[in-house]
Order: sequence, then structure tokens, then C-alpha cells
Amino acid sequence: MTSLLKFILSFLLLSSVGFAQDELQQIRPFGTNPGNLKLMLYEPPNITEKSPLVVVLHGCTQVAKTCAEQTGWNKLAKQHQFYVLYPEQIILNNLENCFNWYKEKDQTRDKGEPGSIKQMIDYLKKNKNIDSTRIYIIGLSAGGAMSSIMMSVYPELFDKGGVIGGGPYKAAESAVKGGASMLGIVAKSPENWGDLIRSENPHYKGDYPELIVFHGNLDYVVNINNANQLVKQWTNIHQADYKEDEHYEEFMRNKDVELTVYKNNKQQDIVRYYKIKNMAHAVAIDTGSCSTQGGKTGMFAVDKNFHSTFWAAHFFGIIKPTYQITGETKVVHEATNLTYSITASEGSYYSWKTPSGVWIQGEAHSNSINVNFDYAGGFIEVNETSKNGCIEVPCKIWVEVK
Repeated sequence: MTSLLKFILSFLLLSSVGFAQDELQQIRPFGTNPGNLKLMLYEPPNITEKSPLVVVLHGCTQVAKTCAEQTGWNKLAKQHQFYVLYPEQIILNNLENCFNWYKEKDQTRDKGEPGSIKQMIDYLKKNKNIDSTRIYIIGLSAGGAMSSIMMSVYPELFDKGGVIGGGPYKAAESAVKGGASMLGIVAKSPENWGDLIRSENPHYKGDYPELIVFHGNLDYVVNINNANQLVKQWTNIHQADYKEDEHYEEFMRNKDVELTVYKNNKQQDIVRYYKIKNMAHAVAIDTGSCSTQGGKTGMFAVDKNFHSTFWAAHFFGIIKPTYQITGETKVVHEATNLTYSITASEGSYYSWKTPSGVWIQGEAHSNSINVNFDYAGGFIEVNETSKNGCIEVPCKIWVEVK
């Protein structure tokens, strides 16, 4: 074999390996597969430790590959080292390639499509280096509704989850009722919504997954009232009231992104609801090369200068921060002039946020702040915007006041 031929073969081999690393791989068999779905997996190279798993469910007319490209989950998985499972529907199950969220047989533990997705997760837990305490799920549209189902019938499996343009668990149990739900006609009290989940888990005593919701206010496919009903259901299942605890009209200075936060009696975030203004039925993304940007525009992905995939991953707690805040984590009440700081970067702008009862003294936009405490603590958080306009990964530190 000539040296030239050896070089060409080596180049092709290396090229194919590099290409395969960025592609989805189908795994079969993975179980009895009662819902007749495909298991499509993205496994980033060089995972060396127990790592999280994110389950991403596509919308109607989509396939796993399209969903992966538009949402940008694989970019984050490679950067922050976690697996991404893309269950994929087939035409034989649904002519529009939707997950059958409105069919009663696909709303039950260990049956139909939920049973298939659970078997996929079980298979990956046995055969990949997955941290079983850090499994998350999120989906768009019918995939979002199936995400609600999975969190409702397998609450012990997921740490947190998300719904994009979807709705609550058992918003419908037939195709006809499904249409009414999508129009936003179906409404229940928080207690009645919560009871639908509790009835599926009569002996479950553990915690339910925390939830992140994204929904466009101009969504004419799945009316935004579905997001309101979903928030009712998940605040109730966490034994919290349906009253907002924090509200930001312009999240991260973005006029089209409104954030409402709901907390439990321990003041922990249990639901974060992002209303995307001037957006229809789609995933909000932010195309670009910054660490908080990603995704690809398409029929179901719109550039809103807001990468919902990143913020979902941040909510899940799987984004590895590039810096840490230094400062005291346990302080006495009425402590004064305490310093919290991060490493300075030339030309960066910093935005600090402190809990109620903690006051910043003097300059609030440098890499270092001095604060005074009252009687309560909480998270001190900083957001950095680099000199080239990139919003870096947010960082926070919990401070306890004794």
C-alpha cells in the first residue's frame, strides 16, 4: 500500500470518527418498547465521570435530528459533558409524527409511549456513565405534553423538567378533547389539576420535579392558557399557592422575555415561567457563538435573542460555571461591609442581584461588591457581559445569616 493511499484511508477514518461524534446514534433493542418508538442518543466525546442525562422530546412533524439542530442541545452537551436522549416518534403511530399525549393508553406508567421512554432511560442507565440522580426531561408542543406526562407518572425518575408550548398532565384523554385543550378552553382549579397527578401516584411520598415553562404569547397552535393551567398544576403538586413570588418584565434586559417565578414555603424555585412576547408556536433561540447562545432557526425555532435551551439547562443545574464568587457563606445578622467578588475580565460589565434584606454599598457594576446584611440571607448572584457583548454563564452563592 502506498504512503498516499495510507494517508487517504487514515484521513477518511478520522473524518468519519469526528463526524460520528456529532451525530445521533440509534440504539436497538432497548426493551419491549410498548410504544414503538426509536431511541436516538447523542453521546459527547470523552465523558469520564458520572454525567447527567437530558431527555428531549420533539414536536409534531419533527424528527430527532431536526429537534437537535434547532434546539442546540448537543452543543451544550459537548461543552458541559452530559448525554442527550431523543425519543423519536414514527409515522405508523401518528401520521403527523406527534407523541400521542391525548390518548389515555399513552398517559399511564409503564404503558405505551411513556413505557418506551422509561425503558430507554433504564437501558442508558445500565449501559452508559449516567448519574441516575440527575435526569431531566423537556419537550416542544406534543413533546412538551409528553414531558408533562413523564414527570407525572414517573416523579421519582426526574430531578427537574420543562415544557415548551405544551400543557398540563391529562388536559385531554381523546383526540376531540385534545383539540379543545389546544384552543385553551380547558381550565381547572389548581387542586383539581394536582389531583390528576396524585391519583396516578397514590403511594408516592417523594418530591416532584421542579418545572420550567416556555410559551409564546402569540401561539395559535397551543393557546397560552395551557401554560397558565400547567403552572396551576405544578404549584399545587408542590403544595404551593398559585401566586407569583418574583416577576421580571424584561428578563436579562430582553423586552420580549417575561419571567415569573413561583416558590414553595422554603422559598425554593419550583416553577419558572418564561412568557415569550411576539412569538408563535416555536422554541426561542439565540443564534451566535457565545457560550449562552445556540440553536438554528427553522419552522419551529425563532431567534429571540434568548436561548431557551441554555436557560433550561441552567435551571436543571448542568451548566458548569466558568468562574466562582468568593466571599463569606455564613454571616451574623446585621453584618456590614462584606465583600463578594469574581475574577475581573477586561472590559466586562457586571450586574449583581441580592436577596431582600441585603444591600449593596456603592458600586454595583464591577467585579466586586460590598454588602450589608439584615436578618435574612439568600443567593447573591452576578451576571457578566463581556466586552464583545457575550452574556456569560451566571454565577451565584448561597449566604446563610445566623
